Amino acid sequence: MRILFTFLLFTSLIFSGCSTTRPTADAPDLQLTTAGQSPNETEVDAASGIDLASFLRRLPGVNVRGSGPEARIQVRGNSGFGGGSDPLFVVNGTILGTNYSQLFTTIDVNEIKSVRVLKSASETAAYGLQGGNGVLEFKLKN
Repeated sequence: MRILFTFLLFTSLIFSGCSTTRPTADAPDLQLTTAGQSPNETEVDAASGIDLASFLRRLPGVNVRGSGPEARIQVRGNSGFGGGSDPLFVVNGTILGTNYSQLFTTIDVNEIKSVRVLKSASETAAYGLQGGNGVLEFKLKN
């Protein structure tokens, strides 16, 4: 047990020092951080005409494999201790879980106001073990 705790502490220190979010040239629809926002929050300008998987591909730090409700989402830099690699999805402060197909049917891309990609242990600590594979926090308009 002591070895597992030491390992978890060590890896959380490593991951907390390694996460950065940078704008990418292939994300013209996204406007990156403005004053007062956290550095890993992305404001959305105009995302109409695309599905949720295509939208998530444009976010720095997010890997998407596949499309539609069966797509697989992974937050870069995180590998799960529990065997899975799915991030935790949070919409307007409500935890939806790690089921992407539920998120796909729940939200409309045109209603997304901003998205925060949480990768490091210090950022995801508020979500406990559920956030071990990263967290995608969505704020919807209204």
